Amino acid sequence: MLLLVTGASGAGKSTVLAKLTTVDWRQPVVCAEFDAIGVPEGADTAWRHASVEEWVSHAADLQAQGVHLLLFGQVALGELLAAPSTERIDGVAVCLLHCSPDVRSARLRERGEPEETLVHHARFGEWLLEHTRDPAHHPEVIRVVETSARMRWDRWESWSAGDPRWDARIIDTDDVSAVDAADLVEAWARARLARRCRTAG
Repeated sequence: MLLLVTGASGAGKSTVLAKLTTVDWRQPVVCAEFDAIGVPEGADTAWRHASVEEWVSHAADLQAQGVHLLLFGQVALGELLAAPSTERIDGVAVCLLHCSPDVRSARLRERGEPEETLVHHARFGEWLLEHTRDPAHHPEVIRVVETSARMRWDRWESWSAGDPRWDARIIDTDDVSAVDAADLVEAWARARLARRCRTAG
C-alpha cells in the first residue's frame, strides 16, 4: 500500500516524518521523503510528475515484497492518481496537512524563507487544499505541461467533489502541536493499513 502525506511548505510534514520514522508499525512500513531522490535546480512541474511516477513505481516494487510505503511530499492527489504505475498499487491513501496562510508564512519566516516567496507558498497551499476537496478545482495547475511520465489524467478528470474515489483526510495544523500532528497522522496511517489488511484478508 502507498500512503501519501502531502501539504505545502510549512504545514508540518518534515516534523511528522521525523517522528513516524521511529514508530514501531508492527508490520513492514518504510517512511520516505519525496525530495530524497534529489531535487535539481529549476525543478518544475514536469520534474515533479516524473518523480511522482518514480516513487509510485518504487511503492509497487515494495508492495511485491510485502512492504508498505509512507511517503511525505508536496504531491497533489490528482498527480498521485494519474501516475501510470498507480494501477500496480493495491491501495493508496492520502492525508493532507494544511495550515492557514498567516501561520504558514510565520513558520516559513522562522525557517529563513525569503520574504518574496511567502505569497507563492500561501497560494499553492490554498490551491492544494481546494484541489484535495474537489478534483474540478483548477486542475490546470498540475496539468499545464506535457511530461515524459505520460500522466493518466483521464482516470479522474470527469469526477466531481464528493466522489468516493476522490478521498483524503485533511488535518489542520494551525492550532495543533507537532507531537499531536504526528499522532493524528500515525492514527490515520494505522487505520488505513488495518482497513487494507481486512480487505485483503
